[in-house]
Amino acid sequence: MQKFTDDVMLRLAEWARSHVNEQYLALAGGVALNAKANMAIHYSKLFSDMFIFPAANDAGTTVGAAAYVYEHVLGGKMKNSRLRTVYLGPEYSDDEVKRVVERSRFEAHYIGDDVNEVADLVSKGFIVAWYQGRAELGPRALGNRSIVADPRRTDMWKAVNSIKGREWWRPLAPSLLVEDMGKYFIDPVPHQFMILMFRFRDGMREVVPAVYHVDGTARPQTVAKDENPTWYELIKAFKDLTGEGIVLNTSFNLAGEPLVETPQDAIKSFAIGGLDAIYIQGWLIRKR
Repeated sequence: MQKFTDDVMLRLAEWARSHVNEQYLALAGGVALNAKANMAIHYSKLFSDMFIFPAANDAGTTVGAAAYVYEHVLGGKMKNSRLRTVYLGPEYSDDEVKRVVERSRFEAHYIGDDVNEVADLVSKGFIVAWYQGRAELGPRALGNRSIVADPRRTDMWKAVNSIKGREWWRPLAPSLLVEDMGKYFIDPVPHQFMILMFRFRDGMREVVPAVYHVDGTARPQTVAKDENPTWYELIKAFKDLTGEGIVLNTSFNLAGEPLVETPQDAIKSFAIGGLDAIYIQGWLIRKR
């Protein structure tokens, strides 16, 4: 079925290219969340560039409705520029987060944006919940509501899936420094939203086995400093420690639950889940 989907999407892309003769392709609709089919179009080189809306399914229709009202009801004019971040959800003040942390009775200390200690924990095999800033639009965890682990450790694949209540074989995705994407992948492009897969370069299975899917691909998030500075600094600190500018990143939620939203959600999931530590908007809490 996946191969059939790849072929249909590629055939549609070829049809569009031949009939419209445009160099750029934008994708939306639920099937556009199929990162492997999107990869088939990417590697076909049919288009100079491709943009996939990060909330490509029905959840994204809210954005279209807002855009329609803005232009056609309120008389505004939409800006014509590429969407680079989707940190568009609710956010919670530092004071509110502090109150939640203090009420939790966990032993916590404040580290602010200096996330070197978090990177050190990840490099030593700890599984760390990560919570900061505004929630992400769309179905992917992009560094504000995430669980982070060391992709160099094969056992992290099974351990993280176990914490989240997922089958052990389900793949996990990486987040990496945008400047290092060519080290890991063949012909990559900056992609912030985890809905486009790339093929790994030879030898990467041994380097990052926890995010290396059985077909030699991954669904990465490239991270630039101006898009999410603290998330970038975590990956950079991990690189300084290990030589690898890439981390395992999956959504911060437990089995059967949506991504955490509020600071209370984050503390609750951390408390009852098998996580070792949590970074919550400047505060670091460890269980051991």
